Amino acid sequence: MSPFQRPGTQVTVILPEQRVRRIVLALPVEKDDGQKYGHSLAEIGRLPEDLREGTVFVAPTFSASPWLVNHANRADCRQEDHLVRVVVPTVLASLGGQTRPPVHLLGFSKGGFAALNLLTRHPALFAVASVWDPSLLSNRPPHPQLVDVAGSTARLNEYDVRQNLRRHAQALRTARRIALGGIGTLEADWNAGHQLLEALEIPYHAYRDAPADHRWDTAWLAPAMRHLLALEAGLAPDPGAGKERRQEGQVSPSVAGTQ
Repeated sequence: MSPFQRPGTQVTVILPEQRVRRIVLALPVEKDDGQKYGHSLAEIGRLPEDLREGTVFVAPTFSASPWLVNHANRADCRQEDHLVRVVVPTVLASLGGQTRPPVHLLGFSKGGFAALNLLTRHPALFAVASVWDPSLLSNRPPHPQLVDVAGSTARLNEYDVRQNLRRHAQALRTARRIALGGIGTLEADWNAGHQLLEALEIPYHAYRDAPADHRWDTAWLAPAMRHLLALEAGLAPDPGAGKERRQEGQVSPSVAGTQ
């Protein structure tokens, strides 16, 4: 039960057999438990073991199209609050008294849009964002679903992902925390995001060698997870992870982004 969503939302958690090293939020692209574009946890279950080791994967659902914004007027459509104030604390509490692991963001399409917004708006809560084929990084009108869940022009402006990257660029320059993957359907958004991060001098990994259908698919999930682990290792290397993992996540220098 959440005061920020209509009744019926769920949080599905997959716990690792090994020591918990991180939490990865798989951000959805459909409301409720829709599976028109596949299912995040089904594809995550097909990843190689080395990409799942030590990771708690979390799949939350939302009662409206999940752009992860707070509606201007409706108390039961505050998606950002639901994730930040209900989902994440609930998952952390379920882990007991162990040291708090880093919390990462993973998503594609509107989930990629949401991940980048959440990283800019909550840099102390979320460590890195690994996105593939993210939406609305190019200069085009917001999706009608986003207009509906935002509820006002002012709220839309508050969640403009390009503006949020500009607003918080200084804080994001301190470490490499973004992996920008493509290409699927939204090549223009990948190109625009690549150019914007370069212009803002925000360090990031960029890659476009993971073509896949615009849906949950291990074809893009596997490289997205490799880059996520590489970003994590760069922030706070885990001696137990070993040199091999850090090398595995390296990005091709030709599209590695700002150094």
